[in-house]
Amino acid sequence: MVKLSRLSIASACAAAVTFACAVIWFVTSQNAQTIATAASPNPTLSVGISALPQLDAQPSQIAVPTKTDNLKVIGTLSIPTARINGLGITRGVDQATLDTGLAGAYEWSGPGETGIFAMAAHRMGAGAPFGSLNQTQVGDYITVTADTHNYVYQVTRVQEVSPNDVSVLNGSADKSQIVLITCTPIPEFTKRLVVTGELVQAKS
Repeated sequence: MVKLSRLSIASACAAAVTFACAVIWFVTSQNAQTIATAASPNPTLSVGISALPQLDAQPSQIAVPTKTDNLKVIGTLSIPTARINGLGITRGVDQATLDTGLAGAYEWSGPGETGIFAMAAHRMGAGAPFGSLNQTQVGDYITVTADTHNYVYQVTRVQEVSPNDVSVLNGSADKSQIVLITCTPIPEFTKRLVVTGELVQAKS
């Protein structure tokens, strides 16, 4: 009888230890999953996009900007080192919009907002709004003015990528970034010049 009681106690202890281990494993795995989720980036903004905007494929095709009467300007862009001063920004990265000579922005973010505020413009055609974007360097400042607010971004990266590298449109949900896209090199335009910056100041 004593031996049976000891066996029962031992079995109960083993079961308790097993249960405690299972609880510890579950809590640990949940914490690890939470940390991994928190550390993961914002869902890719480039979902459904197969390529960056096509720009200046035929540089001699468009000599002057087309009419902009039906387009809403959401702000202006200024980059002293790229000789850009008060360039109008509208929505749309399709050829017709970019042929106006404005910078066309994707729909998912805007000036000063979190995420990626991405836009494209011609390097040569339509008045060459991004004609000197290649002069931009890391550390330079980009100013977007919208609704009486000035949003100042500092350039963090300048790179050349293939037209299919849409990863440059991905970003973090807790950062406010700007991405400028144009074609390079002149005159082949086989790649895309991408300038990325992070918001460092917002003021009225």
